[in-house]
Amino acid sequence: MRKKNRDNTWKQLRYALKQVWDADRLLLPFTLFKNSIEQIFYVFFFVYLTKYIFNCIEHNIAYSKLFWFLIVACLGHVCVHFICGWYETYRKIKMPEVYRHIFHRVMDISDNLTLSDYESPEFYDKYARALDRCAEQAIDLSIQTGVYIGNVGATIMSLVIVLTVDPVLLIFMVVPMVVSLYFGKKNGKCNYDREKAITRDKRTADYVKRVYYEKKYASEIRLFDINSIMLEKQEKAVERMGEVSLKYRMKSAFYSFLMKGSYSVLAGIAAYIYVAFRIKHGDVSDISSYVAMITAMAFSTDQLKHAVENRIYLTNESRLFKNLEEFLEAERPPEAEKPDIGEIRSIELQDVSFQYPGAKSTTLHNVSFSWKKGEKLAIVGYNGAGKTTLIKLLMGLYPVTSGKILVNGQDINEIDGSAYRKRFGTVFQDLQVFAMPLVENVLMRRPSDETDYELARQALVNAQFDVSHPGLVKGLDTIVSREFDEEGFIPSGGQAQKIAIARVFAQQPDMVILDEPSSALDPLAEYNMYNNMMRLSEGRGVVFISHRLSSARMADKIFMMKDGSVVEHGTHEELMALGKHYHEMFMLQAENYQDSLPEEMLKGAEAFYE
Repeated sequence: MRKKNRDNTWKQLRYALKQVWDADRLLLPFTLFKNSIEQIFYVFFFVYLTKYIFNCIEHNIAYSKLFWFLIVACLGHVCVHFICGWYETYRKIKMPEVYRHIFHRVMDISDNLTLSDYESPEFYDKYARALDRCAEQAIDLSIQTGVYIGNVGATIMSLVIVLTVDPVLLIFMVVPMVVSLYFGKKNGKCNYDREKAITRDKRTADYVKRVYYEKKYASEIRLFDINSIMLEKQEKAVERMGEVSLKYRMKSAFYSFLMKGSYSVLAGIAAYIYVAFRIKHGDVSDISSYVAMITAMAFSTDQLKHAVENRIYLTNESRLFKNLEEFLEAERPPEAEKPDIGEIRSIELQDVSFQYPGAKSTTLHNVSFSWKKGEKLAIVGYNGAGKTTLIKLLMGLYPVTSGKILVNGQDINEIDGSAYRKRFGTVFQDLQVFAMPLVENVLMRRPSDETDYELARQALVNAQFDVSHPGLVKGLDTIVSREFDEEGFIPSGGQAQKIAIARVFAQQPDMVILDEPSSALDPLAEYNMYNNMMRLSEGRGVVFISHRLSSARMADKIFMMKDGSVVEHGTHEELMALGKHYHEMFMLQAENYQDSLPEEMLKGAEAFYE
């Protein structure tokens, strides 16, 4: 078991160093060389040079010989410092590349995760540990590996020098090294277990902190008395972290005491007493060497102590770096080459049911319907009926629990999911705008020429966004946030929805999905938006979710959902004639429709498809 743990440590260390090597082929060898040669040179400078000077004095060696030896030693010292300075500059330049390399690898894997992965707290714990200081850890491990190599080399050189003076002195170095290694490994495992144990509470504390500094939470925090709830949540997380940490830190302190105590007693006090005894009472022919060893022992034991501590550090940090390795190299089913379905002509659901991971009941029950390109469908129903979940299944964002989804008659699991999803234009109710220029928020990429700017501008106009708004001081290049730019534009809820809707117009997809895209729009803006959407989406399939049933009248077919099932479907007239769920909901809203939406507009919507 011990050999297996040792092998795992070096395996994980090699993996960490490989990340630095893959990011930059010079940084790793430069790091190892600089940190190892630095430690080894100091043995020469502080141990051997001390012994040499005492020998020259005791044996009356010519001053000129000592002078030139010191000149060479000092020049070497200057060269080492020059290398160190050059390395620090190079490391700071290349550090972002290491971070970019590791972070991109994590993001590449994240792109291929299903949404169901994010439903698991265990996944979030592993994800958080994978991202926590991953780049810094890789660099730190390469630095400390170089230092460790240097410590080992320096210790061996020191041992050789000490051995030539008195082999007994080795006892005062080797014994504390063995003691430190033993308790150091226990200390390292203790620290690793502590980090793992507090991950969930650490995420909770970070979440509360995020709530207080992110703008989207600001209004609710000021309007409602949730400070006590949030603070209690954080206090409990911090309290649990403190209790767990205390248990592990007490053990860690005990192990550290034994480690450092062995050096202080054996490599320090006992060694000095022995040297003093040998000089005073022993048959010592070369007193200068023993005098030099008083200094040499201090440096040698210091190198030995650092060698042991760095060995412990490498073991511990490599174990922590294992979180990233497990995330990046986890065995995932190999993605077989799947065909691109091409243009979406039809989507059919056959008895589809779905249950969220960890949930006790299904969210959708035996849902069946078909959607053909060119059809405009509306999905309506009460809150919690499963409308948004159904949309996500349509897009292949979740695997169905039972039943089938057929795309152009082919099972959705047998086609290229990424290529399939790119053929959708979507606006979700929890839409996001990003702290980047407005044109990039619409195109969701960098514009390449003026044609792209015109495409974004027209898409915004179609979405009824005012492109001449005075807040757009830099036009379409205005940053949609003031977090990083004082001249940025802060959109209202309705403006943010229009930006998200403009993305659909700019994308020109096969199929369009709108999940409550107009909740922040007034009835007139909603009517005009849907009118534009239906006009510009002619020939494309459109599915939209709306709580305002007046908008549903524009659809070719309406699906009424309740408790995870489709309970009614048909045209507006057919569902009204049934006199059931849709009729009841529509009549409850009818007075609001009449007050908020002119009758001629409703007639215009009906005439649009005639």
